[in-house]
Amino acid sequence: MLFRRRHDVPLAGDPASRFVPGIIGIMVFLSVLVLASALVLGNAIEQSRLSPSVQSTVEVPPSAASGGAVESVIEVLAATPGVTEARRLSGDKVSELLSPWIGTDLDVSELPLPVLIDVRLDRPGAIDAEALQALLDQEIPGIRVDDGRRWLQPVRTTAQTLQLVAGIVLVLIAGGAVATIVFMTRTGLAVHHDTIAILHLVGAKDAYVARQFQTQAFRLALYGGIPGLVVAGLCIALVGRLAGQLEAPLLPQLSLGLHGWIALVAVPVVAALIAVVTARATVIATLHRLP
Repeated sequence: MLFRRRHDVPLAGDPASRFVPGIIGIMVFLSVLVLASALVLGNAIEQSRLSPSVQSTVEVPPSAASGGAVESVIEVLAATPGVTEARRLSGDKVSELLSPWIGTDLDVSELPLPVLIDVRLDRPGAIDAEALQALLDQEIPGIRVDDGRRWLQPVRTTAQTLQLVAGIVLVLIAGGAVATIVFMTRTGLAVHHDTIAILHLVGAKDAYVARQFQTQAFRLALYGGIPGLVVAGLCIALVGRLAGQLEAPLLPQLSLGLHGWIALVAVPVVAALIAVVTARATVIATLHRLP
């Protein structure tokens, strides 16, 4: 029904219809970019939550690192449920970790650095960092448990806030699209008032007239939405390629995934369906008010 060729109401030449594809195209372009950002943030949050590379580290103060204190801590960690491995980091490994800040010329063995114990977990978030801190304090006062996920919490909170903002923006864009279709439809009803009156005289129902407008709205939305999707897709691909060249191993991989791309491709279709529903509702409501 949406692609029928017969049009008793000549809507194709309406002045208001000329600008609708461009407006819908811009809205689809913005919607795809905003939705892509929200999906990428969602994937990044999930990756950071499940990433096995984010582990815990136990820091033994230098004053307590002598004797068998470090070995006692390792034994306690190894017996903790959820811990698969606890090992002391070598001096070379500590130097490698500190090299971005202090360079490679300084001998870290001359510095009063804490002893670092790398704690590997059987699954992300397998241990309670606060409970482990309290347990290890009984062994060595001043020991510190550094949960890597604690540092990611502000990042996750910010990402979730941005997702909320993206959702609000999408709602506003959808509202703008609805307003555009309502304006186009009401203008068409006013321009073709006499034609619609003749159709009513020959027995045409309101639903028949509404189909004329919803077909036009569907086509115009697709004519504008598909180019908007293509341009947005090219921009996303370009940004993704540039992001792939960044050397940031601590950051999660920024990607959409197959489901994300399917959601983006569906945006013009959703825009067209919104246009159909809006045009039909506007026509039916307007004709019902006519005498």
